[in-house]
Amino acid sequence: MNKIAYFILVILFCGALLFSLEKSEYHKVLQIDSPYEIYVDFNDNQTAEKDEFVALPSKNFQYKNLSTSDALRMYYLADNYAKTALQNKFVKVIQKDTGVSIIDNNLKDYYTNLEKQGLVLNKDNKKDFDKNLNYARTLNLVVYNTYSHKYHTLDCKHATVSKQTKILQKSHLPKNAQPCKWCHTNLNNKTHTKNKITQTKYPKDVKEKYLPIYKDNYLEFYVTDFTKYYYPSEKCLTTACQSLLREINTAKNSIDFAIYGVDRQPEITNALINAKNRGVKIRWVFDTNSKGNTIYLETFKLKKLLPDCKRDIETTLSKSNNGQKAKDAIMHNKFFIFDNQKVWTGSANISNTDLPGFNANSAVLINSASIAKIYKAEFEQMFAGKFHKLKTPTQQNTTTLGHSKISVYFSPQDEIITQHILPLINSAKKYIYIPVFVITQKQLNQALISAKARGVDVKIIVDATSAGSKYSSVKYLRENGISAKTENRAGKMHMKSIIIDDKYSIIGSMNFTKSGEKYNDENVVIIDNSQLTAEFKKQFLHFWYTIPEKWMHKNPSAESHNSINSCYDGVDNDFDGKIDMNDDSCNFKLKKQEPKIKN
Repeated sequence: MNKIAYFILVILFCGALLFSLEKSEYHKVLQIDSPYEIYVDFNDNQTAEKDEFVALPSKNFQYKNLSTSDALRMYYLADNYAKTALQNKFVKVIQKDTGVSIIDNNLKDYYTNLEKQGLVLNKDNKKDFDKNLNYARTLNLVVYNTYSHKYHTLDCKHATVSKQTKILQKSHLPKNAQPCKWCHTNLNNKTHTKNKITQTKYPKDVKEKYLPIYKDNYLEFYVTDFTKYYYPSEKCLTTACQSLLREINTAKNSIDFAIYGVDRQPEITNALINAKNRGVKIRWVFDTNSKGNTIYLETFKLKKLLPDCKRDIETTLSKSNNGQKAKDAIMHNKFFIFDNQKVWTGSANISNTDLPGFNANSAVLINSASIAKIYKAEFEQMFAGKFHKLKTPTQQNTTTLGHSKISVYFSPQDEIITQHILPLINSAKKYIYIPVFVITQKQLNQALISAKARGVDVKIIVDATSAGSKYSSVKYLRENGISAKTENRAGKMHMKSIIIDDKYSIIGSMNFTKSGEKYNDENVVIIDNSQLTAEFKKQFLHFWYTIPEKWMHKNPSAESHNSINSCYDGVDNDFDGKIDMNDDSCNFKLKKQEPKIKN
């Protein structure tokens, strides 16, 4: 019996050993060399050793059918994701016939997560993959050699010869980095044609003095002036941004906020993290699409640091409205509630193109517990999982504060255009000025045409990207006598505002579209204040007269020498996957005449 018992124990031990080899225990990831090469601390000695190297099949990361530059761009995004998802995390490594699998401590497969994020391509995620690629093309990436301290363009033949390289955003290069003479000289030569337009050296990162365009005991109103800014920035340069940063830094008890996403605004995100660390309760909601992705990739980084948050898709797709499946609308708000006393809101996303002034935006800070209560009720609905059509109408919309009568409305439940904006348009007597990213709503179009017919001065400034869209109303409005100019800046006209008769200022996150009114989560503030509106009118007219008259009849390409500095700003302004001098409209060696202007 002793021999039999011993034999059984041996079998059980071997089985347990095999089981442990199959399942493996969780060990810490010490080092990440690439998205598919990591070091796992199997012996728990806090040292990355040769026998602790783990590699996924590299063929999965070869990005077939992409150019070298695009492959490196996707590699950069995947590498950043790997560092976020795995560095210093505990994982389980499983060896299978098909290769190695890495399982995190939430029992999720790392490679499967890469596919879900659209960072490696499969048959089901091409749309998300292409979105990530277009985003990566905006980052102005270079290959930096850590030994020679030279940096190369992504397509340079010398870029990846050495193993001592890493891919960086150009703005993150060390101060001693020098450009590779071959690829940068060659790149410059590409533009040496008889039609070359010389680049103007515009200033970068110019911080403005804190100066709201209107201020009283209850309100501060801001407009980011995109005629002063020529590049995106990670710095808090404008009064609007400085205002938001100040309120985050001085919040004592709570910050509730709803944002479309966050991208490269470290001063804002660090302030939020610091607020949490000093005991401020922070909750937030944000947008993702039906697959759980967002165009602002840093949103998920913030989610890990501020985990008390909800995204609209988590409940929207699982609930229904009157028996119908909820539409995959967007949570497009941009508002903050501080200590249940103040509200900061407007059109600016928390991004390197909006808050620092590259895009034109409007925003307002309201010091009122009554207004904060209205926004808090909306926030609580979303935080409880009621987004889009699941929300109930807003109660007690209007509050009087000093010289201002303020009304607050939310989409889609309050039918903002139909019920609240159109009556103001229809009663306008002197002027209606509209700085807006996009306009397509048919009833609004007809109301503006009717206002023009009864003698009201109607002027519209619209963004160049949206003006050329087949859905845009710009051509139709022009044909019916409306004066509509298309902005010709590198940055976008991103406001969603209307200014009426030195009386009403309409400010918010809602584009003037059917989706903005009927599907998306949006907020709009209507302020009845003659002095504020008069100051807003001055800012609008400043924009209007800086735009040449020819753009009241035609639309400049968003990325061309017709749009100021758009060929040198490092941004894919027309979303065609090509940036700056790689875009046909900018590079006259590819197209030896100025780009045709779209009608």
